[in-house]
Amino acid sequence: MSTPDESPLAPLRAEIDAIDAELVALLGRRFGVVRRVADVKHRHGIPAVLPERIEAVKRQAAARGEAVGLDPGFVAGLYQMIIDEACRTEERLFAAPDGTSDEGE
Repeated sequence: MSTPDESPLAPLRAEIDAIDAELVALLGRRFGVVRRVADVKHRHGIPAVLPERIEAVKRQAAARGEAVGLDPGFVAGLYQMIIDEACRTEERLFAAPDGTSDEGE
């Protein structure tokens, strides 16, 4: 009997792990931009949550997902979670006394 590392799935699991690392890095980059967006919104009196923008981002993501063979409902749901966290991040930054956060980039 082979160990999990010796299984025929090991190379595929390694590939998935590498992709997961890229996804997390991209989310980190995305949230770095979210923090910059929050700063601009705060300085210009723009609300943290913009429902029209949220719907546009979800529609665009669902269409992109469908174009590469993903279920658009899955992609829209995934983006809803990302957007929810982005909105929480922006609202936290808006509530900070100086409009900034000491969260890392």
